[in-house]
Amino acid sequence: MWVSLLIAAGFVLVAFLVAALPAAWMRRRHGAEHVGETRDLARDIANRLGVLHGLILGLVFGHVVAQASDLRAVLRTEAAAVEHVYYLARDYRAPAVETAAARYIDAVVDQDWPAQEATGEVSGAGWVAARALQAAVLSLSPGTGRESALVEAMQSDLWTIERQRQVRGYQSASRVPFEFWFAAISGLALIGGLTFIYSTSRTHLAIVGAYAIYSGLVLYMIFDLSRPFAGLLTVGPEAFEQARGAIRSGL
Repeated sequence: MWVSLLIAAGFVLVAFLVAALPAAWMRRRHGAEHVGETRDLARDIANRLGVLHGLILGLVFGHVVAQASDLRAVLRTEAAAVEHVYYLARDYRAPAVETAAARYIDAVVDQDWPAQEATGEVSGAGWVAARALQAAVLSLSPGTGRESALVEAMQSDLWTIERQRQVRGYQSASRVPFEFWFAAISGLALIGGLTFIYSTSRTHLAIVGAYAIYSGLVLYMIFDLSRPFAGLLTVGPEAFEQARGAIRSGL
C-alpha cells in the first residue's frame, strides 16, 4: 500500500513539474504578462488543447474502469463454474473430480494471486491444477442418461473455466501503451507552458497547481487500474474464497 501511495505522490509531483517548468522557461525566454494577439492566441490554443487532453484522459480512464469491471465478472464466472463442477461431481459420486475442483480453487487463491501480483502472469501451479481437473472430468464414463447429463454439464463448465482463466491471464499482463503516456504528458506540458502569458502570482500558481495535481491523480488512477492485481485498488480472489468456503462447509 505504501509503495502505491508513493507512486501516486510521484505522479502528482511529476504532473506539477511538467505543467510548471515549461511555463517558467517560456517566461524566462519571452517575458510575462503578454497582451493583445499573443495572449489571445495562447489562450485559444490552451483551451483547445485542454479539451483534447481531457478527452484523451477521459476515454482511457473509462476504458481501464470498464476493463476492471469486466475482469471482476470474469472472476465470478470462473469461480461459479468451478463450484458448479464440484457439486455436479458430488451428485455423480465422483470424489476424484471433487478433490480436483477443490485443489484448483486452492491453487487459484494460494498460487495464482501471488504470481499475478508479482509478475502479472497466472501461475504454473494453477495450470497444473486446471489440467488435473480436466483429466478427472474427461475420465468419467457415464452409464445412465442422468450421469451423461451430469458429465456434459461438467465438461461445459470445464471450457468456461479454461476460457476465463486465459482471459484473466491476458488482462493481468496487459498495460496502457506508451503512446498514451506520451500524449498525456506532452499535452500537460503544452497546456502548462502556454500559461506563461500570465504573471507568476500565488493565485495563478495555485490554479495551475490544482489542474496539474488533478491531472496527476487521473494519470495515476489509469496506471493503477491497468495493474489490477498489483496496484492500490486491486482485484482480489473473493469469488474463489467464497466458493472455497461453500465447498468446505459441506453445503
